[in-house]
Amino acid sequence: MSHASSQKSSPHAGLNRLLADLPRADRDELAAAIRVEHPARGQVLATTSESGTDVWFPHEGIVALSSTDQDGHSAQTGVVGAEGCVGIEALLDGPVPPMADAAVQIEGDMSVIPARALRTALRRRPLIREALVKYLYGLSAQSMRIVACNRLHPLERRCCTWLLVLRDRTGSDELPLTQDSLAALLGGGRPRINRTLATLESGGLLRRGRGRIRLLNRPGLEQRACECFDTIFRAYNSLGLAAFPR
Repeated sequence: MSHASSQKSSPHAGLNRLLADLPRADRDELAAAIRVEHPARGQVLATTSESGTDVWFPHEGIVALSSTDQDGHSAQTGVVGAEGCVGIEALLDGPVPPMADAAVQIEGDMSVIPARALRTALRRRPLIREALVKYLYGLSAQSMRIVACNRLHPLERRCCTWLLVLRDRTGSDELPLTQDSLAALLGGGRPRINRTLATLESGGLLRRGRGRIRLLNRPGLEQRACECFDTIFRAYNSLGLAAFPR
C-alpha cells in the first residue's frame, strides 16, 4: 500500500460532513486522534490484499472503490467523498480485509483516524456508531445502483449522472478527472468515453482539458442524466446524510 501522502499538523475535521454532522461531544472525542493528510492521486488507501489500520474521511477529494478479478480486469464499484469514509472494515474485530480496493481519484485533504482509536470511541459514543451504520447503508445502495446503472442505461446518460455525482461531492464544476478514470467508473472503454464526452462538449454541456473536465451547463446535464442521479441523492438524504446539497 502506498504511503506517499503529505501530512498536515492542524486537523480540521469539519470539512468531512460525516464527522461534522456528529454532536459536539462526539467530535471532541475524536479530535485528539485525527491527523490530516493530502494523499496524491492514485494513492492506494485500502486494498483487499491486507487489513488496514486507518480510516480515511475525505474533505473535498474523491476516493474510487474498485474490484479486480484474477485476470487483472477491474470495475469501479463506488465513490467516496466528504459524505463518508474509507477503511471502515478496520473497525471489525480481527484482521478483516476490505471488500474493494480504494484509491484516490481526485486529490484533497482527508482526516485520518487510527482504527484502534475509532473503535475505542465507538464503545463510548453510540451516535458515532449510528452515523457510520447509516453511511454504510448509503454506500451499499450506491454500489448496487452502479451495477444496475452500468447494465441498464445508455453510456451518455450514465456519464451525465456520474459527472453530476462527482461535481456534488467536490463542490466544484472543475473536475480533475481523466478519461481513463471516468471509463473505469462507467464500465466503458476509453474510445467510447471520448466520443461521449465529445458529444456533450459539442452540446455546450462541458469542456474538456488535459486531465480535466469543466461542467458548463448543470440543468442540461441533469436533463440528460439517467434516473440514478436522483435515486442516489434520495438514498443518502433519506438517512439524514445531507451529502449532496443541490
